Amino acid sequence: MIQRIQTIFLLIVGLAMLVFLFAPIWQKVDSSSGASYTLTAFYLEMVSAPEDGVKNEFVPYVVPGILGLLAVCIAFIAIGMYKKRMRQIMLSTLNSILIGTALGLSAYWATQAEGEFLPGIQGNYSYGLFLPAIALVFNSLAVRFIRKDERLVRSMDRLR
Repeated sequence: MIQRIQTIFLLIVGLAMLVFLFAPIWQKVDSSSGASYTLTAFYLEMVSAPEDGVKNEFVPYVVPGILGLLAVCIAFIAIGMYKKRMRQIMLSTLNSILIGTALGLSAYWATQAEGEFLPGIQGNYSYGLFLPAIALVFNSLAVRFIRKDERLVRSMDRLR
């Protein structure tokens, strides 16, 4: 199981999406007023003034977090299904859809927040935005190598 390269790729997918759940995706800080906005996978943290405190908005922003959590679970389940390669391919393909949707929604809400909050100040995209893209690449590599194993096993069955 661990000696297969696709297992390592799926492990990287799971870990990248796990870090995505806790990493900031986008940040904008106004140094003069102390206002800051931070978008994560689960919420948008807003501090309009330091004395007002922190306000978290969950409603539309929780969706990439839920999709990321599902992607982590599916990646680790797919690692355990190393004997059922076709089901592993199916789970990894579903995982690609979930990761792509989480990436798209995160990028969409980050660009929307860029124009909506503190329009005169430039915001920064953080490493959390790029983790689903990395996970998507490694998930595609895992599917490729699982298919390669399946072809190898089928060719050996033909030789018997």
